[in-house]
Formats: sequence, C-alpha cells, structure tokens
Amino acid sequence: MLLSMQKVKEMYSISRRTLINWEKEGLITPVKTPKGIRRYKKEDIEKLLGMLEENPKPKSSFVCKSVHKETGRISQESD
Repeated sequence: MLLSMQKVKEMYSISRRTLINWEKEGLITPVKTPKGIRRYKKEDIEKLLGMLEENPKPKSSFVCKSVHKETGRISQESD
C-alpha cells in the first residue's frame, strides 16, 4: 500500500521533514509518481519504525560549563 506524506503523518505522527530526512539518510526510498510526488510503502514505514524502537538513539550527554566569579576558573558538570 502506498501512502502520501499526509497519510503517513495522520497514521504514524511522522512529519514531512522527518520523512525527507530519512530519505536523505538512505533509511527509506519513496516511490515517485510521474509528477514527482512521493509515496511511501506502508511496509517500509512500519519496518523502519520497528527498527527505531529496537535501536533507540543514545541520549546525548549534557555538559554545563560555568565560570567561578572569584577565581575565573571554568567548572564542568556532566549529566
């Protein structure tokens, strides 16, 4: 089943920008109509979503730097 960007958004809450980013990253390849409109295979979306759930991206480490008022030294805290 081929889905429009709008239908993908409605069914899976995936934005247009996310679909295009996934395409640029080579994670998904849309089928293009003769007029160049992207259509996505339902199976490809569901497969990709399953892969993302199985392999979540690691959380980035938050680093807070501050300057001590009296000494001028930089202290660093990691999350």
